[in-house]
Amino acid sequence: MTEGTLKVIVHYAAASKPYEQDHASRHETVGTLKTNVLNAFGLKEGQHPDGTNYTYTLFHNKTPLENLGETLGQVAGDKHTLELKLSQHVTQGQ
Repeated sequence: MTEGTLKVIVHYAAASKPYEQDHASRHETVGTLKTNVLNAFGLKEGQHPDGTNYTYTLFHNKTPLENLGETLGQVAGDKHTLELKLSQHVTQGQ
């Protein structure tokens, strides 16, 4: 692991294996990571044709990462590996 990077692992219950990034920048934002993770799992936020609304949240130690501008380095602290969970929230359409 080089200086300024960390390993990121994101677990998603519906996926057969986690998203892994070996050399993520500590300056990368949670928002950028979330976009990359959703793309990797083939997920899309927002309203689907049936009116159902899907949103996804990353969690670190059961704490939701709601500040998408926060950096991975801020979340990880001095750790070299950052393990997160992705949770899906579904709101039924009218």
